[in-house]
Amino acid sequence: MRDQNENDEMDDLIRRSTQVEIPAEVEERLRHRLAAFRTKVEQRPPSRWRSLAFWPPVRIMAMAAVAIAAVVVGLVLIPREASASRVYAAAAQQLRTSQSLEYTIVLNDTPYVGIDFSYAAPGYRRVSCSWGIEVRADRTAQKQIVLMHLTRMYAIESGKQAESVANSEDLVEQLLSLPPAAGEVLGEQLAGDKRLIGYRLPKAPLDTSVTGLQSFDLWVDAGTRRADHVDISIQEPGKPVHQMHIRNIRVNAQVDRSLFDLTPPARYTAIVAPNSEPGASQPASSQDALVLQAQILQSAPLTAVVLPMTGSYALTRVAIEKVESYLKTLGVTPAGPPFGHFGSEQSWDAGYPVPPGTKVELPFQLVTMPATQVASVVVKGRWGNDSTTRWAAFLKSAIEQGYAPAGPPMEIWSGEDANVQTQSTEMRIPVTKAK
Repeated sequence: MRDQNENDEMDDLIRRSTQVEIPAEVEERLRHRLAAFRTKVEQRPPSRWRSLAFWPPVRIMAMAAVAIAAVVVGLVLIPREASASRVYAAAAQQLRTSQSLEYTIVLNDTPYVGIDFSYAAPGYRRVSCSWGIEVRADRTAQKQIVLMHLTRMYAIESGKQAESVANSEDLVEQLLSLPPAAGEVLGEQLAGDKRLIGYRLPKAPLDTSVTGLQSFDLWVDAGTRRADHVDISIQEPGKPVHQMHIRNIRVNAQVDRSLFDLTPPARYTAIVAPNSEPGASQPASSQDALVLQAQILQSAPLTAVVLPMTGSYALTRVAIEKVESYLKTLGVTPAGPPFGHFGSEQSWDAGYPVPPGTKVELPFQLVTMPATQVASVVVKGRWGNDSTTRWAAFLKSAIEQGYAPAGPPMEIWSGEDANVQTQSTEMRIPVTKAK
């Protein structure tokens, strides 16, 4: 019969020597194995070696070896996924209970197309797009302002209209409602001094309506247990896989409350939108306001040579003339009229459509624009004539039809430079149906 004091001494040594957290089932299995081993040893025939084993120094070393073995077995048997799951759970819990949240969705790295999101409890939202559209919303008051910085126009909206435009590109809810457990642990990666653990969600949060969603992968800093970034893969029928990224995630940081100010900026003009706020300022001479009917259609893919630009859009003609001159040196005939693609004054371009396969050298670039859903309207008359009024009327028409801008605006100029009567401008902007 084994001495009970000896058992207690062994248990105490194991407890003091084992600093890792061992699941109950692993600890129980370990104790059964140790007990079976001790029984087997004690039932062996007596020998001089066995008597030596009970010499105190040897017994202490043996007990220490067993304790070390317990640590090693515990580290081997505890699945890494158990620790990883706790890291995910901590990050998801922090997001679900966050009082403020900021991040950037990158739709394309080159050329850069991004959307900045800001959220502050209980219901303040801000969506700022790199192509000049900004939405500030107070969901508790069901009110928002849509700012169109390209044309210095704004619309104040309330009720269902406020909900539709604010949510059309808003993924805040997805991060605020992550499931308590991830579907798959992707492994680890190093990012500078951070060790990141990746998790693939079994489905996007809130059953997102993103068409063709393939994967939604959250990467968490294992040290701080904070969300680091998200990688999203989308593949629509007949199209290549498209990658989106959620970056610069900041949870419970101090957020500038002026980001949610619903006061129209100075020198911005109001446009009339459905269910607009009573008393909101109206454009002067509303009886003579320009009316344009946006057409929602699928644009054709476009290959073009462009010159990337920064600075004032007034340099558009200069950019087009440089591209035209360059194409002549290449012996390439443009495949269509010139255009301008206006992301922001920090990044825009202008150029001509060309046959696929055209070879160019820097600073010129060959770009391919895929087919996409756009709002479009063609206006006859002098190029650039009262562009602000045209864009205000055009965007108003798209919003009234339940669509929200989803990309940089574009103008295509047809006709002859020397003959105003032949000139026309197609205004075009990618759109998404407001949900």
